[in-house]
Amino acid sequence: MFDIELLALVALFFIFIYLFYQGVKLLMKYLVIAVASAIFPFVLIKFFGVDLALTWGTIIAFVFLGIFAYTIYLGLSFIEKIVKGIIRLFGGGKKEEEKEKEDE
Repeated sequence: MFDIELLALVALFFIFIYLFYQGVKLLMKYLVIAVASAIFPFVLIKFFGVDLALTWGTIIAFVFLGIFAYTIYLGLSFIEKIVKGIIRLFGGGKKEEEKEKEDE
């Protein structure tokens, strides 16, 4: 009546939906970063008077630079979460909580 394969398929389906949702969210963030990075050279020239040759190559370079910087940021934040988890695992988080209580 209710077998394990059906349960596993339903679980995999929900995992797929969750991962797809997270991927779409990440893609949207990358699109926002790309658009902001593409607009940045125009802002530099228009408002700050920077003498910059505005070509397709310049715009693409700023887009790549923005995407690269955001990817580095995501990687470093991921590493930070892992390190904080390891520190909490070995009892380092208790000392920080006690210090916060003493400061209050």
